[in-house]
Amino acid sequence: MIDYLDMRTTSSSVLRDPAASRSYPLPRQTSSADFGWRLRGKPIRVLPDSSLRMSRIRPSAAAALLSSYCDRASVLSCLQCGACTATCNLSDAADLFPRRQMALLQCGQLQRLIADPDIWLCSNCADCSSGCPAHVRPGQIMAALRLLAIEHHSVPRWWSRMANRRRGSLFMLLLAVTVLLAAVAVGGSFSPQVHPVHYSSLLPHSTLNLLFGSLSLFLLMTASRGAVRAWGEFTGERLWDADWGRLRRSLASVAREVISQRSFLECQQFSFSRVAHMAVFYGFLLLASLAGLTAVLLLLGYPYPFPALHPLKIVGNAAGALVIAGTLYFIHQRRQAHAKGELSAWHERVLLWQILLVSVTGMLAEILRYASVALLAYPIYFAHLVLVFVLLTGLAYSKLAHVVYRTVALTARHYGKAVAPIPQIALEPRRMAA
Repeated sequence: MIDYLDMRTTSSSVLRDPAASRSYPLPRQTSSADFGWRLRGKPIRVLPDSSLRMSRIRPSAAAALLSSYCDRASVLSCLQCGACTATCNLSDAADLFPRRQMALLQCGQLQRLIADPDIWLCSNCADCSSGCPAHVRPGQIMAALRLLAIEHHSVPRWWSRMANRRRGSLFMLLLAVTVLLAAVAVGGSFSPQVHPVHYSSLLPHSTLNLLFGSLSLFLLMTASRGAVRAWGEFTGERLWDADWGRLRRSLASVAREVISQRSFLECQQFSFSRVAHMAVFYGFLLLASLAGLTAVLLLLGYPYPFPALHPLKIVGNAAGALVIAGTLYFIHQRRQAHAKGELSAWHERVLLWQILLVSVTGMLAEILRYASVALLAYPIYFAHLVLVFVLLTGLAYSKLAHVVYRTVALTARHYGKAVAPIPQIALEPRRMAA
């Protein structure tokens, strides 16, 4: 029986890799962290591990993959104490996340994690990370697993990998600029109308609707394909083999949950997250719906642009204000976490700034058009179109795709629990013959 467990290492310590039959020296550690755990009265010391960042150690396949999706996440330091599950108000006896997912990750069971709908039950509130005694930050690891699952389900997968990398984002930005400049060269004019400012003189609405309509249709098709693949892995059956009655009831139940944003009510660390998330969610949904409605009205010959007091314009401005307010809150929340030493992943920070800049440039383009400041209006409008293009191209492949996959996962969970009860047949006892 081992009476004392001490994970401290020295410069002579090595980590043996049986697959490669090589030894990798561990980084020098001068001290270890005591988290209060005891074995036979003696402290169990755990290194402040950064297993995904150890450059001189060959990490496991799981850690190597997740290193692209999260910053400074510690996998090997997890003690399997269950504090994360006990802290999470969304976890119950049937869904022991994130402890179960951390155990599977330490065992390298990535395929099981990708097909696990429980990773989508997490609302990313960071309650589990705040209660972790080893500072493993399971909330960030759960977010990384979701992004890895999005990449797995996406069609094509290489586009998802590109959408969540720094170089890939730069490529998508250059692609958007190139495509929109080509659209202006083919169907618009580089010498637009100055007085008054009229954006259709730069890029006609017909060309714009054709470009973004085709892009939206492509994204809808790819998102649907990914959702069908995810359903098959979550439930073990093909979508067209499902019980459509149970599926319809499950979708109705999930729709009520999504509309109410009920899961955010359980968040303890950031109690205002539900309001902010609803502002971004409903504001973004309103803006997308208004964009589609406007495109239809233009096809029907409705006069455009709308006046300032047009009902659609008022609703659009209110939706834009909601998105800006909610996004600013989450950016402030990230900065607070950063001040505490909790770094967020790069793709999460970039996504927040993308949503904010899309909304702000849209508002500025409208104001400058009314003010007829052509020198600023057209560059701001072009930048707005570029940002919208980049946001749309990553819609089914970035963190925004959780709208699709979380809905599918919740539906699969309800679907699995909605098993039709076995009918009870009342049997009358036989009368014995006299």
